[in-house]
Amino acid sequence: MFSKSTEYALRATIYIARWASIENKVSLQTVANGIGAPQSFTAKILQQLTNKKTGIVSSVSGPTGGFYITEKSKKLPIIKILEVMEEIDTIMGCILGFPNCSDENPCSMHRSYKSIKIDIFELFQERTIEDLANAKDRLM
Repeated sequence: MFSKSTEYALRATIYIARWASIENKVSLQTVANGIGAPQSFTAKILQQLTNKKTGIVSSVSGPTGGFYITEKSKKLPIIKILEVMEEIDTIMGCILGFPNCSDENPCSMHRSYKSIKIDIFELFQERTIEDLANAKDRLM
């Protein structure tokens, strides 16, 4: 459903929330290995997530540096990650990608997908980073 960048952004955020703290930061290499992503690709994604404007993930440079997520950021809904990665249209847009699809001008999937996309959007608004990091059924 989402781009590979967004999948890695979600995985990286959850991984960092699960395994790091301000006292015990994780390195770029650790995150990349933990989520099964190339290190250079992970670095670009983490740049987006650590941007001062977005502030989802925090980082410290230097020998004792690395990545972590504050308790405040752990309370953020998952939708914030999707906003940073510019994926809201993936959920709320036309499932077939038609730019003019609407209630007045529906594509062949519009009516079937309309309630599903609302449910998906609400799911990502309700679930927090902390919810996913603390989930018992986890792969990472």
